[in-house]
Amino acid sequence: MQKYFVNDDDFKNNRITSDDVFHISNVMRFKVGDQILVGNNKKVYLSKITEITKSFVSYEIVEEKTGNTELPVFVSICQGYPKGDKLDDIIKHGTELGVSEIIPTLMKRSVFKLDEKKKDSKLQRFRKIAKEAAEQSERLAIPEIPDIINLKQIDFSKYDYKILCYEESARTNELKAFKTIIKSLKNDDKVVIVIGPEGGIDNQELDYLLKQGFIPCALGPRILRTETAGFYALSAISYELELKNE
Repeated sequence: MQKYFVNDDDFKNNRITSDDVFHISNVMRFKVGDQILVGNNKKVYLSKITEITKSFVSYEIVEEKTGNTELPVFVSICQGYPKGDKLDDIIKHGTELGVSEIIPTLMKRSVFKLDEKKKDSKLQRFRKIAKEAAEQSERLAIPEIPDIINLKQIDFSKYDYKILCYEESARTNELKAFKTIIKSLKNDDKVVIVIGPEGGIDNQELDYLLKQGFIPCALGPRILRTETAGFYALSAISYELELKNE
């Protein structure tokens, strides 16, 4: 069933606005009486459409349908800004896999150079991708994408566990650190994962992150691409915390 997130003001008025109106009427071709899921403040409600106009869609709530679709831990990925449109897929699939926050991170080996004039439009697009992926995967919350920011501007003090995805750990066959960390995770812990861009982690960045308390980790014995490392980490965390003992 199709889900739509609504802000607090729209939820109070039982309305859906913005681009979702076009999606409801022209893409999904819903009619009055059809049912949808409405999400607000980590609650989900089965709702029936009561009116469709060009500017808004009204609905009435039938019943609450809140399930448990969030990872039990907060996972933030600081993604070294990659080339091309790879970040779009990282955000989309990372959202499907349960990430709580993605910070597009400018690092020394990032080929991408930020044009400040285009920053707001990029963030707007990234947040839209996250919203649509969260709706598709029936998440309770949309991952945060707070800013496009330099590595040394990020405050790492709020995290309980700090993971550095480091290819040299795989090359030296160090395969225990990541496993040890995810086995130690408890509900509501906050985890941050730093992933370098295509060129990897610069030595000065490595020294800086080690001083911040990061643990260099291999994600298995193979060298992963920047766009797949986060998916591996999220999948492993999901298995350990959500599936292993089922």
